[in-house]
Amino acid sequence: AAQFNEPRDVAMDDSLNVYVADTGNHCIRKIAPDGTVTTLAGTPGVAGHRDGLPGDAQFSSPSGIALFYNNSKVEIFVADTGNHRIRRIH
Repeated sequence: AAQFNEPRDVAMDDSLNVYVADTGNHCIRKIAPDGTVTTLAGTPGVAGHRDGLPGDAQFSSPSGIALFYNNSKVEIFVADTGNHRIRRIH
């Protein structure tokens, strides 16, 4: 099971999935309506800076998260605090 480390922000989509900026683990987590927790982006416990698809992206102390709907597709924006960037997961 996923262990959170200093979660700082959450956002919820229309399907009731909750997205968490797991700051201390340097990743973005997704909590499904049934309570299942998965790592959406980043490598838990490893800080980095890499753009890419959710499985390839890396963060350094992400602290904020927001959702934007582009037609019916959700795009996730992350305040990647340690890298001084706003990043997009799509």
